[in-house]
Amino acid sequence: MEETLKPVSSEKQSNVENTSFIYEPSKEKEALWAQMTSIVLHPLLMGVYGVALLFFYTDFNLIFAGQFIRFISPVFFLTCVVPASGIYFLKKAGLIKDYAVSERYERFLPYLTTAFSYSLLIYYFYSAKLSIWFIAVLAAPLILIIIAAIITYFWKISVHMIGIGGLIGCTLSVCYNVKGLNPYVLFIILFILAGLLGVSRLALKRHTPGQVYAGFLVGLIISYLCVWIGAYWGFMSIMKNL
Repeated sequence: MEETLKPVSSEKQSNVENTSFIYEPSKEKEALWAQMTSIVLHPLLMGVYGVALLFFYTDFNLIFAGQFIRFISPVFFLTCVVPASGIYFLKKAGLIKDYAVSERYERFLPYLTTAFSYSLLIYYFYSAKLSIWFIAVLAAPLILIIIAAIITYFWKISVHMIGIGGLIGCTLSVCYNVKGLNPYVLFIILFILAGLLGVSRLALKRHTPGQVYAGFLVGLIISYLCVWIGAYWGFMSIMKNL
């Protein structure tokens, strides 16, 4: 029995041609890139990056030669390991839905754990009689955590942008108010990274542009002022002892 070949209608043919030439960019690759950026520039790592940068662009590497591990170890443990462990156990206990703590009403306990860890870190270095401006560098994240907790009660703000804004603010303040430096290449790199992080948060649809901008400005301004006050306080203390 012969099979009859029916011609394809022009409407169906045009639909086939249109669908065959439609190009959709891979959303998974974009999400993966944004997710990796958010992990590498996670707020819990900002303390480690901040102390590492002090050894990189200031005379910390000369004043405390050979003591990098002694500085970075407690910072890594108290600002990364302890808070991350707290989030892990909170997730296992069912107190938070995900490790990213995407729900703002679930962020109080992680904030509390991180604030407690930074308090221990400040006490550790204060007992070692480090400079007041350095203590202020460590106090800036603690103040930002408290501010973020208050703001989050009313409105979801980008903690990632608060973190990198705090890193840049501390770096600027240490350079200008403490060491009298102007490593503009470092500043350019940090601001580019902040831009990439902001784009990644928007690409992942974790925040609105307003939440991203607000987080960055809060982190930048508060941390800059905190280190500036610490530097001024330390200078006045030295003058009184003369």
